[in-house]
Amino acid sequence: MYFWLCLVLGAIFFKGGYSADVHPEKVVAFAGGNAVLPCKLKIPVSDHVPTVEWSKEGLDSDIVFLYRDGFETFEMKNLDFEFRTSLFMREVKKGNVSLRISNLKPSDAGIYQCLIIQRNGSREATKVELAVGM
Repeated sequence: MYFWLCLVLGAIFFKGGYSADVHPEKVVAFAGGNAVLPCKLKIPVSDHVPTVEWSKEGLDSDIVFLYRDGFETFEMKNLDFEFRTSLFMREVKKGNVSLRISNLKPSDAGIYQCLIIQRNGSREATKVELAVGM
């Protein structure tokens, strides 16, 4: 198990740093544990907290977390992520909208997108790749 983690981390560092625009940031975690997928606002937060949509590529219903009007919205959420995803609520107004996924499953591995939609319609997107080891 540790060999796999060292191999993956070694490959990441050997290739050097990636630009977020070219390749998604990579997060490595283990099944049964937790992972934090990083995402921060590039535009400072005012009194209005934007809509934050976390999605995963390849799902029928790709929304894994939706934060709108200051609250999590459940009706569009993929049921496989129910009760397993959250934001750090005390950090949202500071611009930290990183996603925490609990009780990881191997099927959670993949590419996630953090989409931030401001009131004026501007959008910021960040992609993160999650690798889940056994």
